[in-house]
Amino acid sequence: MLHSEIFYLFLIISIGYILGNIKIRGFSLDITAMLLVALIAGHFGMVISDNFKLFGLAIFIYAVGLQSGPGFFETIKNEGIKLNLIALSLLLSIFTCIYIIGSYFGLSKSIIDGIFTGSLTSVPSLAAAIEVKNDPIISVIFGIVYPFGIFATILFIRILPIIFRVNLQKEVETYEEEKRQKYPMIYTKNFKITNENFKKHPIKKSQIEEITSTLIERVESVDKCELDEEACRYLHYNDIVRVSGTKEQLEALSVMLGDEMGEAYKFHDDMKVYRLLVTSKDIVGKKIASIKELKSLRAVVTKVRRAGIDIKPHPSLALMLGDKLYVVAPEKYGQRVTDFIGNDLLKYPAADFLPISVGIVFGIILGSIPFNLPFVGDIKLSFVGGILITALILGRFGRIGSIVWQLSPHSNTLMKTLGQLIFMASIGTNAGKYLLDGLSTNGFLPIYIALFALIFSQFLVAFVCRVFLKMNFLHILGVLSGGMTSTPTLTMANNISKSDYPSISYAAVYPMALVVAIVLAQLLLKLF
Repeated sequence: MLHSEIFYLFLIISIGYILGNIKIRGFSLDITAMLLVALIAGHFGMVISDNFKLFGLAIFIYAVGLQSGPGFFETIKNEGIKLNLIALSLLLSIFTCIYIIGSYFGLSKSIIDGIFTGSLTSVPSLAAAIEVKNDPIISVIFGIVYPFGIFATILFIRILPIIFRVNLQKEVETYEEEKRQKYPMIYTKNFKITNENFKKHPIKKSQIEEITSTLIERVESVDKCELDEEACRYLHYNDIVRVSGTKEQLEALSVMLGDEMGEAYKFHDDMKVYRLLVTSKDIVGKKIASIKELKSLRAVVTKVRRAGIDIKPHPSLALMLGDKLYVVAPEKYGQRVTDFIGNDLLKYPAADFLPISVGIVFGIILGSIPFNLPFVGDIKLSFVGGILITALILGRFGRIGSIVWQLSPHSNTLMKTLGQLIFMASIGTNAGKYLLDGLSTNGFLPIYIALFALIFSQFLVAFVCRVFLKMNFLHILGVLSGGMTSTPTLTMANNISKSDYPSISYAAVYPMALVVAIVLAQLLLKLF
C-alpha cells in the first residue's frame, strides 16, 4: 500500500496542508503549497490517476454550484451583463497577447494554440483545438504551459490583494452590507388603532398588509375574537396590533392606523414568538404559501433571516436549509411547530447521497451534449460546465417533488474541501511528470509568453475593475477565476477571503467564458 495512489494522495495532502499553513510575516502559500508538493511528487513518479481528478472536481463543482445557485441568478439579473463583459475582455486580452507575441517570434499556429489553452489550463479548449487540427505539438505545448499556468494564476490571485493593498475582511463586510441594503432591516412595532375611519366599518387585515407591504403578527381585538383565521380577518377601532416591516413601511402604517405603543405591551393571548432553524426536509425548498401545516397550526412566519440578512416572508419565498424563521404561533402548538420546522441541523440527513449522485449524473449528461455554433461547429459544455450549470439550477430550485437538492452546511463544506484537495493533488502530479522533459524539448519561450499574457491581462482587468468601476474585490477575484475557467484559482480566492462570495461571480461568468475559450481555440486554427 505504500506505493498505492491512495497513499500518495493523502501524503501529498498532508504535506501540502502543513506547508500551506506556515505563515511568514502574515503571508502563506495556502493551497499553492499543495500544488508545489504535487508537482515535485509527480516528477519523482508519484502519479495520481485522472479518475481521482475527475471525482474531486465533480464533488467540488457540484457543491459550489448548489451553494451559489440562489446568488447566481440574482447576480445574473442585476450585474450579469457587466460581469460577463469583463470576463470576455480578460479572455480576449490573454488571447491577443499570446497571438501577437507568438507571431512576432514566428511560432506556428499549433504552438500558439497550445500556449493559449495551456495558460487557461482548459482541457475542453485543448480538446476543441485538437478536433480542428490533430497536431501533437498542441498537446505537448499545453503540457509544458499547464503547470506554470496553474501555479502562476493561483499565486497571482494570492498576492493580488497585497498589490492593491486591499483588506479582504473589510471587502467581505462591505459586500454583506450591500446585501443588507437590498434587504432592509425588519422591525416589529405595536399600534393602537385610533383612526376614526375604523369606527365606520372594520377593515380587512389583508387589505392593510397589501397596501403597506407589512405583516400583522398579532391582534388584540375589542371584538374578543378567538384569534383564528376566520374570526380575525378584520381590524376594529381600538384594536391593538403587532406589525412587522421595514422602518419606512411602519412609518406609513402609523399614519393609517394611529398611535404607536411601547414594545413592552403584553398581549393577552396565547401567542408566542419562536425563533426556529429550517432543518426539516418537509419544508426545505417549499414556498411559504404552500406550507399548509403552518396554517393549520395558526403559525405565521414574520421574518426570515438568511446569511445575516432579514428577508420579508412573502408567499412566494422558498425556504432554504439553515434559514432562521421568526414564527408567531399559539403556545399550545409551539412544540408541534418546532418539530415541523426542524430547529436541529444534526437531525438533517447529512448522508443523503441520492440528490448528489443524481445531480452529478445529470450534469455529466448535460456537459456531453453537443450544440452547434455558426462558423465554429459543435461544441460541448464539458464535464465541469455541465455539472456547474446543473448544480446552479438545482440549487436555485431547492427541491423538486420529494427530492431535496440542498445540502446541510456541514455536508457542503466537506464536499468542497475534499473535492478541491483531491483535485489539486491529482493535477499537480500529472503535470509534474512531464515538466522537465517538456522544458528540455521546447524551451522556456512558451512559458514566458503564457506568464506574461496571464499576469498582464489579469492585472489590467483587476486595475480597471478596482480603479474605474469601483468593484468589490470579491467580485474581481470571482470574475478573474471564472473568466479563466480556473477552478484552482477559485479555491484560492475563497480561501484567502475566508468566504464563498467569489464563487457567485465565478459561477455567473464561467459558462460564457468556457464557450468563448473553446471558440477562440478553434478560431485560431480556422481563421488566423
